Amino acid sequence: MLLCADAAAASADLADGLLVCPSCRTGQLKPWGHGRERVIRLLNGALARLRPQRARCGSCGRTHIVLPSWCAPRRADAVQVIGAAAALALAGAGSARIGAVLGVPAATVRGWLRCLRSRAEDMRQDAMHQLGFIAGLADPPLPALSRSPLGDALDAVAACVHAAIARFGLPRADLWALLGRFGLARHLAPARAG
Repeated sequence: MLLCADAAAASADLADGLLVCPSCRTGQLKPWGHGRERVIRLLNGALARLRPQRARCGSCGRTHIVLPSWCAPRRADAVQVIGAAAALALAGAGSARIGAVLGVPAATVRGWLRCLRSRAEDMRQDAMHQLGFIAGLADPPLPALSRSPLGDALDAVAACVHAAIARFGLPRADLWALLGRFGLARHLAPARAG
């Protein structure tokens, strides 16, 4: 799974043979059809249809899905919906209230929050590593600590987004894609069965 903040640029890079395989780290990825069409729920109940591009490595033969980072892998809801749920939970709202506000079942909200809380430290560490890379510092300044590991992780992801916007001049309109790219999307992916 390749998560990209700019799906159009990633598609062009794939067509030009500029993407390197994340599995073997040596082969070039080439277009290899498309994944199945997905319907993704956005905020306010809007729906988006997505048919992600597939890529195959010329060296190791592995295939990958090129997924926009506003979309969480193997989830029916976009990063913006799940991120809003996390923000409401940090503000003290319960799963039933969050579900009612977002129009999703409370059990789904509990699953998202359980997943994010169990991976909070990994998400925070990954975001801090990326923040150091973006800022060009071996030891980047730490975001202020919050009251919870999930809050700390989300603060680190937000620090990455703000650093990327400032350093690379990325548009603020891509905020949810950047939040997904710097941690939320990858750490939301449910564990594979078996």
